[in-house]
Amino acid sequence: MSIIPNYLKVYRKRSPLDQEDMRSISGLLDVSSISRYEKGLREPTTEVQLIYHHVFDTSIESFYQLQSQNMMPGLIERMKERIKELGKEGQITLKNTSKIKFLEQVIIRLTN
Repeated sequence: MSIIPNYLKVYRKRSPLDQEDMRSISGLLDVSSISRYEKGLREPTTEVQLIYHHVFDTSIESFYQLQSQNMMPGLIERMKERIKELGKEGQITLKNTSKIKFLEQVIIRLTN
């Protein structure tokens, strides 16, 4: 089951639109497709996600908010490990220094 559908339903419910409206706007043939997306029984296509994004003026990232929060600690840890690998003696080059700086800036941005 996907986390995205709950957000799709939340955005739609905040508007006056119903599933039939979204089916029509999305160009889907059957309202049950929207229902399945919103219930998490099917993963919405990229096109459907983009349609919700445009119709409800919300960022695509907001559909993945919980997933993003859950994966963030592992991502940061892997970046720190990569920094260590790049900083090992004998590997310090201008290119690696640039990579290390970039990754350090990403970590700062993600943790603030």
